[in-house]
Amino acid sequence: MNKIALIINYDKENAYAVASELVSFLKDKAEVYCPDTYKEIPLGVTPVEEEKLFSLCRVVAVLGGDGTIIATAKKCAEHKNILLGINIGNLGYLSTFESSNLSNAARLLLSDDIHYDDRYMLCVRIFSSGKETMCYHALNEIVLSRADGSRLADFTAYHNGKTVCHYRADGIIASTPTGSTAYSLSAGGPVVSPDADAMLLTPICPHMLRARPIVLPPKLVKIKSDCAAQLSVDGQIFSSVGKDDYITIEKSQYTARLVHSEDLSFYDILQKKL
Repeated sequence: MNKIALIINYDKENAYAVASELVSFLKDKAEVYCPDTYKEIPLGVTPVEEEKLFSLCRVVAVLGGDGTIIATAKKCAEHKNILLGINIGNLGYLSTFESSNLSNAARLLLSDDIHYDDRYMLCVRIFSSGKETMCYHALNEIVLSRADGSRLADFTAYHNGKTVCHYRADGIIASTPTGSTAYSLSAGGPVVSPDADAMLLTPICPHMLRARPIVLPPKLVKIKSDCAAQLSVDGQIFSSVGKDDYITIEKSQYTARLVHSEDLSFYDILQKKL
């Protein structure tokens, strides 16, 4: 019998009701588990420690928005879980299904042949005095922005010791193709197909007439700011970067396995959501 993990964002309206309805479709056909930290657990769902949840189940169903999917995807990456998102948030760009289509979501969760995309992630490291101090992984984007709101900053990216780009701006975004439709798009970056082997560097509010986003292979890039800065990872993790520190960004060893709809292509979703 299939073992399915259920991740629920209870901050979303009707989360419990949607979860209960989904479980009703899975009843007697799968064993459903959820983290034992939930205060409300749908009938028929077994609570387990979160540390065991992702190793116990091959497939993970996420009820929430894109933020919940991103946070869960990074937990799934280590165990190579397959993640299916069901949108009960706002945009839900990374979701496979809407909450109005739970029967089809359940049918796919129970399938032995689930089609998914391997979405590559980025690894960012902070270096201080030449030594690595922090390491994080991002599915959407990594943002280095000025810490002092009163002035612009100079951001320079290097590859193999050569300057890739220089921006005088509020910040710089390093994005995966998955994240090309997120913050990078809002900052004027291009939309990139999720199967492209590329990394995007997009300036935030550049004070330069010739500043343009750059698309390059996801190889090691070093980024330095001329002042203290703040690092943001998928808008969920934040860390300070000193004036004399720098960060490096490259393709992560982890990938996120996101279920895709056989009925809708990336371009269909692009037109529908945006």
